[in-house]
Amino acid sequence: MPIGEACGPVSHTQELTDATDAELVVAALAGNTQAFDVLITRYRRAMLAIAQQIVRNPTDAEDVVQDAFLRAFEALPQLSDLNRFGAWLHSITRNRALRYYKSAGRYQPQENMEPYLNRGGDTSAEDPAHIVERELTQQAIRDAIQELPDDFRAVIELYYWAEMPQKRMAEFLSVPLTTVKWRLHKAKELLKTILERQGYRADM
Repeated sequence: MPIGEACGPVSHTQELTDATDAELVVAALAGNTQAFDVLITRYRRAMLAIAQQIVRNPTDAEDVVQDAFLRAFEALPQLSDLNRFGAWLHSITRNRALRYYKSAGRYQPQENMEPYLNRGGDTSAEDPAHIVERELTQQAIRDAIQELPDDFRAVIELYYWAEMPQKRMAEFLSVPLTTVKWRLHKAKELLKTILERQGYRADM
């Protein structure tokens, strides 16, 4: 039974997991804390990727994400368009990360990003993300990804590291799905060029 029908919010774990963002928000507003937990699980890795781009430190990124979720939970009644929860959460995360970054003594050099690297991604030999994972050192991974323009780096991180579906990426970044697909395609081409420039060759 979908959340929000006449019988009230659904608490069954599987039904919550299958619910849309809007349905989960309705349930959370009705007092179902499990619904917000599902939203946390759904977006946490993507938020870490966004925060990591700004604060450049995994520990600080964790702090930013915790802060962003708290802010989002407190402000949930103010969300006017339930279908834009992902984009709204992205905005909160980015704003909290920028605030954290600018605060005195918060910034530290980027540390090892290995905890954020998804090792369960596409294993196709034609995929530049697989080349990164299979052949490069952790330092080379950071260097190659960081060379990408911000928009392209974001989709690579969300798609491969946060394992976010392209449709949800579009909602999270508040851009059309076609834009996400184009950026992902272009990001792969750029990453391939960077890797080849570094001497990593593959049949592509």
